[in-house]
Amino acid sequence: MKRVLPLPSARLLRLAEAAAFCSLTVSVFERTCPVAPINLSPDGRDDRRLLRYDVRALHEWIDLLSGRVAGMPEYRDWLAEFDL
Repeated sequence: MKRVLPLPSARLLRLAEAAAFCSLTVSVFERTCPVAPINLSPDGRDDRRLLRYDVRALHEWIDLLSGRVAGMPEYRDWLAEFDL
């Protein structure tokens, strides 16, 4: 039996995909989301077809909205706690 590995999820999303990722309509997403899209145009032209939203930036925005970032414990170097 041949096993097929799933492709990794996309990191960069088109506008409609980013809105769906956030469970919003495109119009609500455009009005409320502060995450700026990345322009993938090689010459820097303003081409909406080449704008992508970074999933990690969307996660950070959602974490800020939910209060998770402010309530997260501070970084702790747990490995340094061992006597090695």
